[in-house]
Amino acid sequence: MAVAEHVEMFKKGPQVWNAWRYENPDVRPDLSDIDFEKDVHTYKSTYDMPEFTGYNLSYMNLNRITARNSYFIRCFLAGSDLHFSDLCFSCFQNCSFVGAGLAVTKIGSAEFHECDFTSADLSYCSAEETNFSGSKFISTKLSNMSLVKTDFTDTVINEARVYGISAWDLILDGSTQSNILIEEEGTSITVPTIEMAQFISLLVNNSKIRDVIDTITSKVVLILGRFTEERKAVLDTIKTELQAIGYLPVLFDFEGPSNRDVTETIITLASLAKFVVADLSSPKSIPQELTQIIPNFPSLPVQPVIEETQREYGMFEHFKHYPWVLDPIQYCENNIQALVTKVTENCESYVATRT
Repeated sequence: MAVAEHVEMFKKGPQVWNAWRYENPDVRPDLSDIDFEKDVHTYKSTYDMPEFTGYNLSYMNLNRITARNSYFIRCFLAGSDLHFSDLCFSCFQNCSFVGAGLAVTKIGSAEFHECDFTSADLSYCSAEETNFSGSKFISTKLSNMSLVKTDFTDTVINEARVYGISAWDLILDGSTQSNILIEEEGTSITVPTIEMAQFISLLVNNSKIRDVIDTITSKVVLILGRFTEERKAVLDTIKTELQAIGYLPVLFDFEGPSNRDVTETIITLASLAKFVVADLSSPKSIPQELTQIIPNFPSLPVQPVIEETQREYGMFEHFKHYPWVLDPIQYCENNIQALVTKVTENCESYVATRT
C-alpha cells in the first residue's frame, strides 16, 4: 500500500486503523510528509481542531509530518520515526514515544503531558517554551537540543544524554533528575541535573573556560554603594583605579525594592568576588546589601570606605563584630587612587592570612 492508501485507512478512525494494524503485523505504515490538519482531519465545523485518540502509530514512518494545532490522546508512537517533523503548538496527552526517533524535529510551544520518552531520540530538537510536565525521560537522547523556558515540571529524567544541549530558564519544579550523561558517547561522566551538565561540559571540554573561572575567582571585586549621580562618579573612579591595577571590578546598583532576584544576585556576585568594597557614604541600599553578604561569607573580606566629611550609619556598628569586616577607611574624593591602594593592601593582606 502507498502513502495515499494508508492515509485513507487512517481516516476511517482508530478502531478500523488499529484492527488493520493487528491483522497486518508485517506492514510498516507510511504516513510520511502528511499534514495531519489538512490531509487526515475531517472538519465537523469551521473551528474544529484535529483530535486523534487511541491510535496505534507504533513502528511507522512518520518522517517530516506536520502536526501543528493537533491533539493526540493515548496514542502509541513507540519505535516510530518522526525525524525532521513539525509538531509546534501540538498537544500530546498520555502518549508513548518509547524508542521513537524525533531528531531535528520542531516541538516549540508543543505540550507533552505525561508522555513516555524512554530511549527516544530528541537530538537537535528545538523545544522553546515546550511543556513536558509529568513526562518520563529515561535513557533519552537530548543531545544538541535547544531548551528555552522549557517546562519539565514533575518529570523523571534519568540517564538522559545531554551533550551539546543549550538550556536557558528551565522550569524544573518537582522534577526528579539523576545520572545525566554529558558526553557524546560513553558513560564515564554523569552529573545530577541538566543545568549542571551544561556547565560541567564546558569545564571538561574547554580549558579556556577553566582559565576564565580561575581568573574570576582571583580577580573580581564587588563594589557596593549609592548610585546617585554624585556618588556613582566616585564609584566609577574606584572601578577605574581597580581595573588599572589588574582587578575585575563589578558595580552593583541596588536602588529598587528587595526581592528574591535581587537577593540571589547579591549572593551570586559575592560568591565570585575576592573582596568587597562598600561605600558607606550617603547610604541607602548599603545596609540591606551588607545584611545579605557579611553573615554568609566569612572568608570574604569587606572593606568599608566613607567620604571624610560623613559618618557611618548607626546600624553599621553591628557589622564590626565580624572579623572579616575591616576597619573603615576615610577618603577624599580628590584622591581615590590613594584610597584604592589602601583598600587593596588591606584586603590582600587579609586574604593572605586566610590561605
